Amino acid sequence: MRGEIVSGKIKPGTQLPKDEALCRLYKVSFITVKRALQDLAREGLLIRIKSKGTFVRPGFVPNSPAIFQTNARERSLRKIITLIVPDIEDAFIQGIYKGIETVASRQGYLVAVQTSSQDVSREIKNIEQLKDGMTDGALIFPNWGRFNANQILELKQTGFPFVLVDRFFRDIKTDMVTVDNIEGAYRAVKHLIDLGHRRIAHVMGTECSSNEDRFEGYLKALSEAGIPYTPALVRKIQPFETEGSIRFEPDDIGGYTEAIALSRQNPRPTAIFADNDYLALGCLKALKERKIRVPQDVAVVGFDDLKFAAQLEVPLTTVWQPTFEMGKKAAELLLLRIGERKRSKTAKPVHVLLKTRLVVRQSTDAAAVAASRVNSKQS
Repeated sequence: MRGEIVSGKIKPGTQLPKDEALCRLYKVSFITVKRALQDLAREGLLIRIKSKGTFVRPGFVPNSPAIFQTNARERSLRKIITLIVPDIEDAFIQGIYKGIETVASRQGYLVAVQTSSQDVSREIKNIEQLKDGMTDGALIFPNWGRFNANQILELKQTGFPFVLVDRFFRDIKTDMVTVDNIEGAYRAVKHLIDLGHRRIAHVMGTECSSNEDRFEGYLKALSEAGIPYTPALVRKIQPFETEGSIRFEPDDIGGYTEAIALSRQNPRPTAIFADNDYLALGCLKALKERKIRVPQDVAVVGFDDLKFAAQLEVPLTTVWQPTFEMGKKAAELLLLRIGERKRSKTAKPVHVLLKTRLVVRQSTDAAAVAASRVNSKQS
């Protein structure tokens, strides 16, 4: 297939058949086709657009040594924006994508998705590839840590239009769309304090701005209530290294190990605030395994309000995030920057800050806790 693209037999902008049809056409397995498409996309010959299909990259010049050769006219005809994410299958990111796609399609733009599968080195390549001129602008949901901070800074210095989503770098002033994580976490912990909890644990997620702000909200609520900060009650999930790349395992149920450790403390915490719903799910699994009742023995609060939160055996109290609105606002801001690209280097960065909402469910249900205490006294 590569030869057909490079030679021009398959024209730039052509949509390729579905994977099953390619298997029949080239008489190879599904896995072979999938790997070939991934390799050609990394090489820059193909562009995969979610819900639309796989295309030969517009602007590609067949038989040219300058594979990424393009010009302003071709770029204006393409109308493509790129979304760079750690994992497009993540339910939280899916909600953001829907908001982006709604705005982009309305304005005649296609959204090309570049996912790194949590691999930092791959994400760095995805960001660096933005300089090839094949896209008009980018929406970037940074991976954890500061591994791609240099690439973000370099991108900013070129004047290329981009907007950071959910996570940002405090020392690099850029356009960004986030929620008020400090306020969201503060309300979650205050809810626990109002229920009478004083020994409140915090299970922290990956190192990033959103989780740092949630920790600040946690501390703010404790301080306001006159509850001393206890470092032993804060547990942070740890990354591991595989194949030379530091990452977090997407399928690992984070929060489980941390909740097991917390449950063994004496006295143990009476409540846990987790940085996201996945971590809260891990906490619930650990507590159930240890035969610790939720919420009677330990209350649990998450953050995100993903779909599964309301469907658990003990429905989860959590902080709702407006994911669709995040994507919508980010896309609107990016298209604005694309329209004013000539002065994007000097334009003052915009920070769109959206509000969250606490959704109270059974995992912190005060009535269940009160009933349990009454029964304990009577027995």
